[in-house]
Amino acid sequence: MDKWLGLRDIAKTLRGLSIDAVEAAGCGHPGLPLGCADLMAYLYGFVLRHHPKDPKWVNRDRFVLSAGHGSALLYATLHVAGFDLSLDEVKQFRQLHSKTPGHPEYLLTPGVETTTGPLGQGLATATGIALAQKMVQARFDVAADKLLDAKVYVLVGDGDLMEGITSESSSLAGHLNLDNLVVIYDSNDICLDGTTAECFTENTRARYEAYGWFVLETNGHDFDQIHDAFLQAQLADRPVLIIAKTVIGYGALSVQGSNEAHGKALGTEETLRAKEILGISTTSLFDVPGTVKAYFKEKQARDAAYYTEWHRRFLAWSTVNLEKSRLWKQCIEKSLVSDLDAQIQSVQIKPNLATRQSSNAVLQVVGKALPWLVVGSADLSSSDNTLLAGMGTVATTSFSGRNIKYGVREFAMGAMSTGLSLHGMLSATCGTFLTFSDYMRNAIRLSALMKQKVIYHFTHDSVFLGEDGPTHQPVEHVASLRSMPGLVVIRPADVTEVRGAWAAAVREEGPVALILSRLSVPDLTQSSFEGVSRGAYVVKTPSRIDIDYCLFATGAEVSLALDVATYQEEQGYSVKVVSVPSFELFDRQDSAYRASIFDGNVKQFWAIEAGTSFGWHRFVGREGHVVSIDTFGESAPAPVLKKHFGFTLEAIVERMRKVRI
Repeated sequence: MDKWLGLRDIAKTLRGLSIDAVEAAGCGHPGLPLGCADLMAYLYGFVLRHHPKDPKWVNRDRFVLSAGHGSALLYATLHVAGFDLSLDEVKQFRQLHSKTPGHPEYLLTPGVETTTGPLGQGLATATGIALAQKMVQARFDVAADKLLDAKVYVLVGDGDLMEGITSESSSLAGHLNLDNLVVIYDSNDICLDGTTAECFTENTRARYEAYGWFVLETNGHDFDQIHDAFLQAQLADRPVLIIAKTVIGYGALSVQGSNEAHGKALGTEETLRAKEILGISTTSLFDVPGTVKAYFKEKQARDAAYYTEWHRRFLAWSTVNLEKSRLWKQCIEKSLVSDLDAQIQSVQIKPNLATRQSSNAVLQVVGKALPWLVVGSADLSSSDNTLLAGMGTVATTSFSGRNIKYGVREFAMGAMSTGLSLHGMLSATCGTFLTFSDYMRNAIRLSALMKQKVIYHFTHDSVFLGEDGPTHQPVEHVASLRSMPGLVVIRPADVTEVRGAWAAAVREEGPVALILSRLSVPDLTQSSFEGVSRGAYVVKTPSRIDIDYCLFATGAEVSLALDVATYQEEQGYSVKVVSVPSFELFDRQDSAYRASIFDGNVKQFWAIEAGTSFGWHRFVGREGHVVSIDTFGESAPAPVLKKHFGFTLEAIVERMRKVRI
């Protein structure tokens, strides 16, 4: 008797559903589904311990399809495995508003653990999920109780392993000895443009062994070999890479083993021929045999029994550990303490600090009040001021700390921070210099797409960081981040606005970028804690109803705008100054409030920000004026740069004098 008969039937079903979905859409990627169906059948039919009726159960085994172009296979699998994804949704593959988009999307499809498609990020995000599991397990000391002993499984392709982000995250995973991370490498020697012999000939096994991983090799179409590999993986004391040799487009003879199988529908004729070769029904589309339904009905019953037993053990644990149980609930809900704003406003902070420094002082209070918040930096915590003092650092032998040293791995840090949030019991703050946000931009984008609670602590916010020069001086970065949907960008002007920025950031459901200065800024008597949450507010009212100048500014330039206003009013002009810490928060205000910011008979609108002018004309209008920096910076001390770029009181007043009112 064939002991793998049930899994073979599942694999055939997954292949059939996948190619039918791609054919119905007229586009897609059949190569990976045909090549990896055996691996997915084994994972979902035998390995994964989860509960499809509760896809957010915290101790579920998680699967991440890093090679997100193979989404048809994932949707087929989730359907037959019992997740809330109907066959009609599988039939609507790649169609508008379906739950089966071209690449897997978190929040849209039950059972999808993270949005994937940009290659490499799935593995890096999964590394963050695995790290979160280890950190939470250590925090609650539940290893012996097996309340948090699940694993994270990832399917990657050649393209994933070519991307630099997988090198970054895999290196860190090996250093941290994440023994709950298992990566399956679909090694088929083919990429989109042809054979990997033309571009990817490294010794992947040796590379991952050098990272400190346990590496296995198997035939990805042989269930006996697959089974042996996973038995060894379950016992490993470090992260595991299973190199599974597969045939892309398996069974579609005219294209199998070639790049022609990668990214386009097979066509009616080849689909029928492949189904005949693979033993899949050719008389009905989207066929799910009764044997497959029965198999998963039994597996769901076993999983449900374990799920029930887990909850019994969790109840017993929580009854004995009341304080930890309350903490567990707080982490699951990511709840805020009722007096958080009062705590933030009462913290003692030295006057006239750089906003990165005052932010660190607020972070200490926020970190103590919110146990679900963890912090990390790309080898810059001593400079970007992200360290949580006295709260320990994650290390290979201990995961109980709340600080993470990512090393100089900004892109991996961004994706892993999202993974920490996706785990469900933590939320991440991560720090680096603003100019290096470019390294991690696509990770920030996916975080915004998934509405994940990640706070990016970006410091050294303008060319006025000084002598490090244009390579380190951001110019276009704030405008670039503001253009990203779903990301809230806050550039506070002083310590009061920093307090308000943190109060707003921790309340956001999605990601927030805090833009913070290296240079000291004066504390402003006119700044407002509450005003930050409104995105823009008046910090200086004009002396008359008729307004000669309305000045908008952010960050360190707010104090400069106030200096300009004081000077101009001494000359007899009427000036209003508006601090604009966040475009996004301002856009959320009702129309009456937004209109009030522009109220009055204003003769000229000006904006002042030490960055590109892009985006500011929405405030000043087409005929308005922007004091900005639309070139790269220079290497020089900050005072010299301020004079050079015209960010002094004298320079701005002179510019204003040349524009007649």
